[in-house]
Amino acid sequence: MEQAFPKDGHPIRVQVVRSDEGFSVRHVSSQSFLVVRAPTSAAISRRRLVELVSTWRLPEDDDSHMAMTTVVSELVTNAVSHGAGDMLSVTVRADLGRTRLLLEVHDSSPVLPRLRHPSPDSESGRGMVLVEHLSIACGAENTVQGKRVWAELALPREPAGRRWAFDRLGPPHALIQRFRNAFRPLVRTRSGQPTAVSGR
Repeated sequence: MEQAFPKDGHPIRVQVVRSDEGFSVRHVSSQSFLVVRAPTSAAISRRRLVELVSTWRLPEDDDSHMAMTTVVSELVTNAVSHGAGDMLSVTVRADLGRTRLLLEVHDSSPVLPRLRHPSPDSESGRGMVLVEHLSIACGAENTVQGKRVWAELALPREPAGRRWAFDRLGPPHALIQRFRNAFRPLVRTRSGQPTAVSGR
C-alpha cells in the first residue's frame, strides 16, 4: 500500500512492502513534468532533475550526478530527434530503499529506439549507447499513446557530505552525548578544577 503526502511541493510516498521477513518501509519520491518537444528540452529536463534531487535530498556524488544528468539529456534528446508529438513527459522516481533512480521519457511515436554501434567517425548515434553504459538497466516499450523509454541508475548509499560530517564529528549517538556534555553544569572539585555534573 502507498500513502502519499506532500513535501516541499512534491509528492513523496512511503511504500510499505510485504516480504517473507515481514513488512519493510521504503521511501519513494516520484514527479512527472511536461516539456515542449524542442531542442531546449534536454537542458530544461536536466535543470528540473537537479532541482528534484536537491528538493528530495537524495544521496549524490560526482559520478551519480554526471550519470543522471547525462542519461536524462540523452533520453530527451532521442525523443526530440526521433519521437513525435508537441510535448514530452518526463518522470523521475527515486526509491531510497533500493538506492535507485528511475528516469522515463514518454512521447507520441510508437517507433522504439534501436541500439546502434556508431563508428569512431560518426557524429551521432551514441545516445542510447551512453544510456546503456551509465545505467543499471534500460529499455523501451510501447504505450497506449506512444512509447516509454526508461533507464534505472544507482544512487550512492549516503551523501558524501553526511559521511564527511560523521567522520569528523562521530556517529549520531556520539554527537548527542557531546551536546549533553556541553550543557551540563560545572562544579568545582577540591582541587579547584571545574568538572561537569553527571546527569541522567
